[in-house]
Formats: sequence, structure tokens, C-alpha cells
Amino acid sequence: ISRKGEAFIEGLLDHLPSLLSLSIPTVNSFRRVGPGCWTGHKLGWSTEDKDSPVRVCIDLNTQQASNVELKLSDAAANIYLELAAILAAGMEGIKNGKVLRPMMDDENHALPLPQSLQESLDSLKKDELLLSILGDELSTAYIAVRELEACTETRLEEEVATALNRA
Repeated sequence: ISRKGEAFIEGLLDHLPSLLSLSIPTVNSFRRVGPGCWTGHKLGWSTEDKDSPVRVCIDLNTQQASNVELKLSDAAANIYLELAAILAAGMEGIKNGKVLRPMMDDENHALPLPQSLQESLDSLKKDELLLSILGDELSTAYIAVRELEACTETRLEEEVATALNRA
């Protein structure tokens, strides 16, 4: 990985807890994230590890890094907001010359990522970079709408029971 590529990845990792509120923006999105889901649930990166949220893919012919994959993305996301946040986080990493943390492995105990939409929104509220790229009006409205969804979150079993009672 090039030095700039490493800095980009580190910038992405620095903002990943708050970026999740844009890339997996619903209660149901967070239900699909966790151990064994091949989406990544800990803050880190790895090569060819399907359980890592940021995966560096290696070209089999050259044994060089070929691309970087952010696995925590969902079709419910507004792709324009998500891409703006990814680019801003990565470019901040490059601008500040960030050094890429060690790769996740069994001995590196990475911090857990937010486990709910509300946890991620709490991170977003503190993330000056992402709030600045959204702007005051959009960030306020976005957080308000997503918090409304987060506060009405119920367990999946309760949702199913409620739906079946209506039928």
C-alpha cells in the first residue's frame, strides 16, 4: 500500500464510528452487522479478512494491494452523503499524514464499532469533520430524522409479533 493509501485508510478508520450513521443509516442496517456476518464489527483493517470492516485486497498475480473495500455500506444509505464522508475522512488522513495502525489479527484487540444507530449518531454529533461537510442545516435535520428512528427501535421479535397481530 502506498504511503498516501495508508494515510487515506487511517483517516477512514478514524471517522468510521460516525461514518456508519451515513453508510448503514437504519436500525435494520445495524442488525446485519456483527460477529460472523462478514461485515466487520471491530475498528480496524486487514488483508483478505472478510470479518474486517476495511479490507485491503491483494492481487494474486502481483501480490500487491489492488483495492480497498469498505464493507459497512448499505443500500439504504444516501450514496452522495456516504461518498462525501468517505472522501473527506480519507483526504483528512492524507492531509495530516496519518500513520496506518497495525493490521487486525488475533493478537490485536481492536475496539468495537458502534452496535446501534444511536451509538453511531452519538459519534457523528462529535465528529467535526463530518458535521462540517454536511453543513449545519443538513446535519441537524439528518441527525433528528435518524434519532427518531433510533428511539423507536424495537427488538425484531417484537416487530414480527406486532406485524402478525395486524394481519
